[in-house]
Amino acid sequence: MEAEFWFDVLGAAAIEGIIFGAVLGLLWSMGSKAVQWFLIGEFILLKWLESRGILTVDWERLTLGIVENSSRALEESLTFAQSFADLGAFGVSSAIGFYLVQKIRS
Repeated sequence: MEAEFWFDVLGAAAIEGIIFGAVLGLLWSMGSKAVQWFLIGEFILLKWLESRGILTVDWERLTLGIVENSSRALEESLTFAQSFADLGAFGVSSAIGFYLVQKIRS
């Protein structure tokens, strides 16, 4: 059961990270350096707040009720290790998405 939870958390974080990394890669090539660093700092802060449970994303409202059962994972309190793993998987997949877009555009 615990392995399934980790797979669900890391799988969702990896998909979010790749999408975010690709979008960030496109914005990176278009924006100025000051805007780029501001966006990165803002995103890191918001993602950290979400992983610690301070900020909550209403996925059911965003997906119009398509994802009904995923709210169970959000109801569980995350320990420091879980939030660190989530942030790590998201960070690695964001870097991969960013790298892919940079390679494609160059």
